[in-house]
Amino acid sequence: MHVETYGDGPWLFVGWPIRTRNTPAQFDPAASVRERYLDQLTGNYRVVLMDCPPTGDDAAAVVDTFTPDRVTADVLAAADAAGADRFAWYGYSWSAVVGLQLAARSRRLTALVCGGWPPLGAPYRDMLLWAEGRAQRTGLPDWALTATYYRELVSWPERQAVSQIACPRMAFAGSDDVIVSEGSTFRVGPLLAENRAELEAMGWSVQLIDGHRHDLFMNPDVVVPLVRGFLDPILIGT
Repeated sequence: MHVETYGDGPWLFVGWPIRTRNTPAQFDPAASVRERYLDQLTGNYRVVLMDCPPTGDDAAAVVDTFTPDRVTADVLAAADAAGADRFAWYGYSWSAVVGLQLAARSRRLTALVCGGWPPLGAPYRDMLLWAEGRAQRTGLPDWALTATYYRELVSWPERQAVSQIACPRMAFAGSDDVIVSEGSTFRVGPLLAENRAELEAMGWSVQLIDGHRHDLFMNPDVVVPLVRGFLDPILIGT
């Protein structure tokens, strides 16, 4: 796992944009967006980026072992290598799922931000079926790897695990975040809205951003103030 660190301050692992500056341009369509994230975060945080999940030949090598336990262990190993005993995690979409698993399986998070994914009522089975279908149609190990990850989450005791997460935590999504892909529909924003009261009762901060869809992450001018508005008082004290 390639890891890059920028800036100074409290540790913040950013799961989106998940590609690093070392990633070849053809695999990094959001390079300019990533730079804007770094510009707005590195003045106050020590930001860590990782090349995860792997793609191509790297994905093929771990297709059968890319489980939530494996990914959690890999992230914690990357934190160890960077010298981060405890750290905050901001993830969006798939990397928000990774953040949930980190928070549920480790006490090392100082804070958790889940963007573009509902912590309760999440469509893990639908994601598994979608990933399996894409793997069959494309033959690409990237989708088989994704299916491996979601397969174990179908039986994950979501409500119990989420209710036991102890670190400060926030979930956000666009109010119009509904993904339609190859016959599958994923209601991200509506699911977050439907479970908002229960999440807030568990101690979550929940934000729905009016008029935005799943590509909200491509607008750091909206996302970074939201993320920092939550993290700064916890990690910096301002």
